[in-house]
Amino acid sequence: RIRVTAAGVCGTDVHIIQGKLRFADPPLVLGHEFAGVVEECGPAVTRVKAGQRVKCDSVCGCGSCEWCRQGAMQFCPSGWEFGITRDGGWAEWVVAPERNLHLLPDSISDEVAAIMDVEVVGSLRKPGVRPGDTVAVFGPGPAGLIALQVARALGAGKVILCGTRPQRLQVGKELGADHVIDVNGQDAVRAIQELTNGKGADLVFDAAGTRKSVLDGIEAVRPQGKLVLYGVHCAPVPEFPIDRVVLKDIVVYGALTNRTGWEELIGMVADRRIDLGKLITHSFPIEAVKDAYAASSDRTSSCIKSVLLIA
Repeated sequence: RIRVTAAGVCGTDVHIIQGKLRFADPPLVLGHEFAGVVEECGPAVTRVKAGQRVKCDSVCGCGSCEWCRQGAMQFCPSGWEFGITRDGGWAEWVVAPERNLHLLPDSISDEVAAIMDVEVVGSLRKPGVRPGDTVAVFGPGPAGLIALQVARALGAGKVILCGTRPQRLQVGKELGADHVIDVNGQDAVRAIQELTNGKGADLVFDAAGTRKSVLDGIEAVRPQGKLVLYGVHCAPVPEFPIDRVVLKDIVVYGALTNRTGWEELIGMVADRRIDLGKLITHSFPIEAVKDAYAASSDRTSSCIKSVLLIA
């Protein structure tokens, strides 16, 4: 049993509240990003003990099927996810499997631990970032701002961040982006071509999940380059140019990656190769969850990431 100390407000939570995504019928306690303190353990628990601070991986599997054995609990036939298909971490207590808990060093705060997740790291580990690669990131939301830092940590030689919100683009620059492109006033594809001497980016990471970002990503990546589709689309893109993918020999990756690499991620956050604290602009007590939602869903606000302080 975990006493939850902090929980993140994710864009997925916003989409669920708005009715754009539906994984389970309401009522449902949201919250798939959370951390806390172990209060009590079952008799078979051996790795964690009461009093320890932990991050909880929200994706749960049976632990014994073929998918779980390879770390792909997201595809477990009997699997589930806190805050998505089962009550989550916007609550005072959660009971979780021991295998989903990861011990936290003192150098990582509860708020930062709450918003940690392996998906972005896994989504870039899968295609691979080679030393000196040019990586273009579309979407300066939390995922995009993390992706640019991960790309840099994995050896990218040049990181380009594209988006529509100047404040977030500025944060991206502070976090290590070499170039930022405001697509309100610049053509992203043309700008990326110019920054790469007409070659295109070696890898494009689409964290925006919009029709335009996907189409621009296909054009901005170089021939035989790699495109990672991370952003979740609430509507199909009927004019998806399959021939451009075929004729440019692009490799396209989805982003629902295996739930492995937690130790690597925790190490990168602990030594500040990934600065998650910079993304947390707002915090609210659990009683003010409506205000947290309002800040997170208002595109005109200064909010990048909201965190609920629970215990």
